[in-house]
Amino acid sequence: MPTIRMLPVAVAVTLTPAFAARLAAQAPPEVGGVADRAATITAVDMQRRIGILAHDSRGGRDTPSPGLEKTARYIAGEFGAFGVKPALGTDFLQWYPLTRVGPGSRSGQSLVLRQGGSMYQLDPSSEYLSLPVGEAVRASGPLAIPEAEGRAEAGSVLVLRATAQNLGERLGELRGMLAGGPVGALIALDAPDRYLSGVRLFFESDRLTLGRPETLDVPAAIVPLASLPGALRRSVEHGEVPAGWTADLRSSATVRVDSAMNVVGWLEGSDPALRDEYVVFTAHMDHVGVGRPVEGDSIYNGADDDASGTAGIVELAQAFASGPRPRRSLVFMTVSGEEKGLLGSEWYSEHPLFPLDRTVATVNMDMIGRNWEDTIVVIGKGESTLGALAERVASDHPELGLAVIDDLWPEERFYFRSDHYHFARKGVPILFFFNGVHPDYHRPSDEPDKIKAEKAARIVRLVYLIGIEVANADDRPAWDPAAYRRVVESGDH
Repeated sequence: MPTIRMLPVAVAVTLTPAFAARLAAQAPPEVGGVADRAATITAVDMQRRIGILAHDSRGGRDTPSPGLEKTARYIAGEFGAFGVKPALGTDFLQWYPLTRVGPGSRSGQSLVLRQGGSMYQLDPSSEYLSLPVGEAVRASGPLAIPEAEGRAEAGSVLVLRATAQNLGERLGELRGMLAGGPVGALIALDAPDRYLSGVRLFFESDRLTLGRPETLDVPAAIVPLASLPGALRRSVEHGEVPAGWTADLRSSATVRVDSAMNVVGWLEGSDPALRDEYVVFTAHMDHVGVGRPVEGDSIYNGADDDASGTAGIVELAQAFASGPRPRRSLVFMTVSGEEKGLLGSEWYSEHPLFPLDRTVATVNMDMIGRNWEDTIVVIGKGESTLGALAERVASDHPELGLAVIDDLWPEERFYFRSDHYHFARKGVPILFFFNGVHPDYHRPSDEPDKIKAEKAARIVRLVYLIGIEVANADDRPAWDPAAYRRVVESGDH
């Protein structure tokens, strides 16, 4: 929106009603009122907090990392200073377990195929890919095609056909198939070389998963059809394996248990009948860490993604803590692991500190500091009565200068790519405030000096005003029935 400048009194009387309303909003708010507390969310504070969160000393806030923990403890300290209570009695940090699995040494990997007196030893660097399934595993057995329902003879080495279209499905089936007694598996992949190169790149990098290690401890390998001996390849293409073929597999991996944290604080509601219901505000405090240098800079600071939303959570906590408590309780949460697959919010959704069936709404902020001055995309607003509320609050507060609009990029599936998703799939109505990506997305150039702090502050004030209404309303937000069936019951959007 255009910047409003102070006008001479003689000119001011000729203003249009809409312009006059915007100008009137610049006056100091009623002391102690809702607008007064919203006004504590300022551009100066947002810029300062984003500068702290996205400083080089945080090292890009990778999950897990010392910079992430430093960030979490900073947020917890701010919550405590405001009078926000720790969600875990005396601790703001909800720790969750992670497993980091990486490839082992090539010397610990081998695949030998035999038939009669013939032996074929494949090269792990070019002719097959050993899957990192356990720290050091080995097996030998006859090759076998699984029978109906995926069963195969105990002691055999399974041979599964796969293509670029169904490799993920095949890998997902592997644990169940191996539970019946086979000692190993070969996935015969019919796909272009460039596809296998991408798969190799994925498995030869460290992978972070949620929870304690659940390794197969059974060796498995992806083998391009072209790498198989001719007779075996032709048989596998026809869905059979000739008698007499055996495989010896050996693989290795590094498996390390780690942990990361969410920061969770809360303010108890004032209404005895409603204080056991909760309005949750979320943002992710992690980013992607240190990576490939671009123009000499290797720290991916993530000022917009998502120091902007995280700063907003801290500002919300301060604003809500500064005044009378609304009727429902409020929860302020900064999660980690978003960039690794929404790990922190998934952990919370499975181990909630406040019951999800009494969580009436979740409002998520991710990347709110760039792009348009006068518009904010609110994804999910068509799914519940929260959407109409957001539109009405924005209309009631023209001083914010914000139009609330629908998802502009449904093909990008952003709905599934931020932390509100794990609340929605559990049945909690959500709003996702998001201003879209930009050329600095996931690059070292996502720096604090590019943030539009005044615009970000207005978005956070809008979230505050929406939150007040949700927390004080007689009724909980209600799902649209069709959206509930799609998102919650069928798990789609």
